[in-house]
Amino acid sequence: MADRTEPEMTQPSADSLSQAIPSGPGTGCAPENSEPMLDVHAPHETIHTWKNFFTHIGAIVVGLLIAVGLEQSVEFFHHRHQREQLEASLHRDGEANRAYIRDDIAIAQGVLDWALGQATALERAGPTGPLILRHMPKGSIGSLDAGVWPSAKASGVTNLLPASAQNWLEYLAGVYNETFDSSASASGQLYSAYAALDQAIIGHASQTPSGDVDISTLTATQRSAATESLRAIAEHARTIMRRLVIYAAGNEYILSTPLDQLDTPEAGKRYLRILNQMMEAHPAAAYAFGGN
Repeated sequence: MADRTEPEMTQPSADSLSQAIPSGPGTGCAPENSEPMLDVHAPHETIHTWKNFFTHIGAIVVGLLIAVGLEQSVEFFHHRHQREQLEASLHRDGEANRAYIRDDIAIAQGVLDWALGQATALERAGPTGPLILRHMPKGSIGSLDAGVWPSAKASGVTNLLPASAQNWLEYLAGVYNETFDSSASASGQLYSAYAALDQAIIGHASQTPSGDVDISTLTATQRSAATESLRAIAEHARTIMRRLVIYAAGNEYILSTPLDQLDTPEAGKRYLRILNQMMEAHPAAAYAFGGN
């Protein structure tokens, strides 16, 4: 039987071992691929001549002018859009206020007529005897839509309007405040006069089947106080009516006149015509003395 021949085992050489063992970080490893760094090269052309200097300066100036021009263009169109929005909102308020003013003037006229009539009735009734106070007309004098202008002032966009428009809108805002804005305004004083009349007849008033108020038990002093309160109501109603007519004239003038022409002499004459026409339409709003 033949002997089995074992294969010869050769010892690896030192070179082959060194090639099979991975190299450590400090044993000559191949460098990794990295992103190329930004190279900054010197200009190929010299800039140390007057021609090149002024060319570079000119390019910078042109670039700045373009940037500033673009910024101003954007700002211009933004401001124009803001102005158009403000003008549209003011116009909507003015249009809506036409109806509100008309209704408020009618209510103020009714209160004025009622108060004067009842004051005359109390005076004619004498210190004693039957006395009936007619029921006050229905309806209350409400404030107008005037919120756009104060909001525009608070946000600082009113300066986008022409100066003439700012002056007139500020004037109307003043008339509004004198009419509605506080207890010292015309409407505030009217409600104070209502309260004084209530105080004068309290405890002596009883409602009749027709809805009127029987105040026959008032003493002479109380009747006098009630008469004074009624005349105060009439006067404050007339003051409100007058201010509403003035507001209506200004509102109509602004709605019908270009905003940049409100301060011209010709436009001013037209405003006076509008005011006089409205005063003639509501004679109770005009004072007997001192002109309009």
